[in-house]
Amino acid sequence: MSNIAQEIILPPVRVLRVVFLYVGQGEATLFAVPEGDNHKIVLVDSNLDLENNGIDIPKLLEDLFQGLNKQLAVYINTHPHKDHFGGIRKIYDTVGIEQLWHSGHKPGGEHKEAYEDLEYVIKKLGTDRVFCLKGSREENKLDDKEVKLGDVNYNVLSPAEYVTDDIADEDPDARYRRIHEQCGVIRFRYGRQEKQILITGDANRAAWEKHITEYHKERLPSTVLSTVHHGSNTFFWENAEAEGGPYTAHLDIITPSYAIVSAPTREKSKHDHPHKEAMEIYEKRAGRDNVKHLGERQECVVLDIDQSGNMELFPDDQLVNAYGLGKNGGGKGSSGGGGPIIMTRLDRKPMG
Repeated sequence: MSNIAQEIILPPVRVLRVVFLYVGQGEATLFAVPEGDNHKIVLVDSNLDLENNGIDIPKLLEDLFQGLNKQLAVYINTHPHKDHFGGIRKIYDTVGIEQLWHSGHKPGGEHKEAYEDLEYVIKKLGTDRVFCLKGSREENKLDDKEVKLGDVNYNVLSPAEYVTDDIADEDPDARYRRIHEQCGVIRFRYGRQEKQILITGDANRAAWEKHITEYHKERLPSTVLSTVHHGSNTFFWENAEAEGGPYTAHLDIITPSYAIVSAPTREKSKHDHPHKEAMEIYEKRAGRDNVKHLGERQECVVLDIDQSGNMELFPDDQLVNAYGLGKNGGGKGSSGGGGPIIMTRLDRKPMG
């Protein structure tokens, strides 16, 4: 019986593989991080979206670790809104988590109840395995400590400060905006001819204009940009309505070759993501063919970078076919899906 998760996600030796997972109205990115001749699996954010046929991440991870005697090495949460940590408790209970990195925020409003699942994992892991993200000019730094991530280097660019319950009387909408202003932003780097992946969560214009762009401009250029807030206008404008002129100083420095948009189709998104105005800017900067909207065809995008810095990027629909939660997907796990295995041109071997 084939194991689709292992075939697609596990890369050749010394290759960094990044899988931008289709999870509907949310975001989730899997990293297979090289560590010598081995790999550790890192998940940045998660979401479970039955309505939009998003991938069943706990089931996918269960199949991925089948027979490997491994846990999820690191779970990174950019911010505690439920479309970015959906399923975390089930992930912990199903496959285990060795370390949790998170933004240190506590949400209000509709996200407060769901936050209990994140707190559950934090309590289970204990203080020595939980780290708070904090913006720093230093490499591989968490909580003022050096924390290595295999053979990949990273910089935490945000948050600049924590949004905690010392503002418990704050209006939930105001806290929502403040959490986006202090959202986790991380840049990962790999290869001798270095390639970079910039993970941005929902970091809004205020985050970039006030805290990130000027302070971290040397650490912003990135080959692949995971676009802010599911392709929302809030990366460029102060609100989703795109009033006034767009702020683009951050994108002028990032200069991405590829932009990944994690959202369903605009018609199926309750927030009309991705926004038309934002997509036009991304397409103008990266080129229309290099803006990859995961919800357009309900597919994932697989990125490979080898130790020399050679890079390949591929679409994949097998993971959605095998693990999609909706009636259009199988949700059948390792026995689901079909079709040929994706081939990587980096070494001409099957992925996995």
